[in-house]
Amino acid sequence: MLDLLVHVANYSAPGAGLRYAAQLNTALGGTLTGVFVAEPIVPLGPAGLTPVAPQMYAAVAKTVEEARQAEPVFRRWAGEQGVKRFGWQIAHGWFASALASAANWHDALVLESGVNAVWGSPGLLGQALVGCGVPCFVLPDDYNAAARLDTIVLASHGSAEAVRAAHAALPLLARARRVVLAKGQPRETFSPVAFQPGFTLEEHLSRHGIAFETRVLEGTDAGMGAEILAAATDVAADLLVLGAFGRTRFSEWVLGGVTRHMLEHARLPLFFRH
Repeated sequence: MLDLLVHVANYSAPGAGLRYAAQLNTALGGTLTGVFVAEPIVPLGPAGLTPVAPQMYAAVAKTVEEARQAEPVFRRWAGEQGVKRFGWQIAHGWFASALASAANWHDALVLESGVNAVWGSPGLLGQALVGCGVPCFVLPDDYNAAARLDTIVLASHGSAEAVRAAHAALPLLARARRVVLAKGQPRETFSPVAFQPGFTLEEHLSRHGIAFETRVLEGTDAGMGAEILAAATDVAADLLVLGAFGRTRFSEWVLGGVTRHMLEHARLPLFFRH
């Protein structure tokens, strides 16, 4: 059972994320909650800047009211997809903060990436991925295949984010017919704690009854994203599981190279965990 939260930008035409979330819900059970985010308008005010026109506030209020009235449409559509338990929320606040607050009530978040997705740029998605506190499914905005969990690729180089992603994905991995562990060279990280004999991802998967095959990735950090995607394409993966790395640097949001590469180039569903 999985309680899914899905960001819905266009409630009049279900997009890739909403369709995928509904199909996962019918397969896994749980609840499906659609959330529409209405970001506030910040008036510019003094210092010679032009204040926000009243018409802009009116336009936002109109959009929010339309989203509120769309609830019956969403509920009817969800029911037609076989979803038995669903909800509809309208969030007033900044995109990443609104999703992080709503994610507290759910097991996973579903988002869309791509130029045609609202808030689908890597920078904005990165804020949601790293800040929401739950695993995230990310779908290319033009993805139209059915949601499947037949073949799953699990990418890992031993980082804490990769381990958390693998552990969070265990219920999905248990349903897969084929699990491929795409294993990169472990990163050298300082830790004040040493374990004997130490944790390994292979042992963790085996302990949970997950049968898997291993593919060793030879690339460097610069080309690792492309190599992971090539491995996923080679086995026709239905889902790619990996850790999401990101951090803030002053007011700038900096994503790890592999995370950014996936958000920009992946054409299959991704399962991220920070």
